[in-house]
Formats: sequence, C-alpha cells, structure tokens
Amino acid sequence: MEQNIVSGDRVVDLAASLRFAALIAGAISCAVALWILKQNVLWSIAALVVGGIAGLCVGFVLGPLIYSAAPGQVAVVKLGPGALAKTLKGTLIGAIISGLVVAAVPAGLFGQSSKLMLLAGIGCGIGAVVGAALGYLVSRP
Repeated sequence: MEQNIVSGDRVVDLAASLRFAALIAGAISCAVALWILKQNVLWSIAALVVGGIAGLCVGFVLGPLIYSAAPGQVAVVKLGPGALAKTLKGTLIGAIISGLVVAAVPAGLFGQSSKLMLLAGIGCGIGAVVGAALGYLVSRP
C-alpha cells in the first residue's frame, strides 16, 4: 500500500522501532535468564545492562535486513490506521529474535545447557510480549 507522506506528517522510523524493541527484550530476557541461573539480584541487575547492549546489537543487524532503504534514507510509515501492521512486523521480529538469543547465551556461558530450551522459550515469550506492546505503542497517533 503506497502512502502519500508530505512534510509535517507524523511518521515512525520502522528500523528504529525494531532496534528499540530488541533492546528492551534483550535487557529483560537476559535479566530473567540470569535470575533463573544464578538466583542473585546483582547478576540480574548487571544483566539488564549487558542484555540491553546485546539486544541493541541484534537490532542493528536486523534493522537493515528487514527494512532496507536507499543510502541516506530510512523506511517510515505514516501514523494512522495502517501503521500498526507495519510496526508490529518489525517490533515482533526484533524483540523475539533478541529475546531468544540474549536469553539463551547465558546458559552456554555458565555451562548449564540443560536449561537452554527453558531459557530460549522464556526469551521468545518475553520478546513476543515486548514486541506486541511496543508495536502498538509506537503506532498510536
């Protein structure tokens, strides 16, 4: 669906919304994963920062892959009724992949591969919730 975007229209940068969702999902899923593995608040607080950075890195990789644009341009969608479908696509993809990867990595790092599937499932669930919530929030006028 082609949109007629003119100067002054409110728009959403689709790749930026994907990166933000990946950052939030990475931070939350890493903190939950470290809580499950270590049962320590300090580890979980540190994991918020590390997971957020890792999630942002995932978002920087996925953004240009999902929303390709000409050099010097960005993919945007005009706020309104059609924006929800476009923003949900990016936020769900970014958050679910980030949640999955960032939650599963600590199991390998701490040698607890028996909890890998549990952490991966929790990461996907957190990513789905974060992606849906942020997709809805960023598409509202």
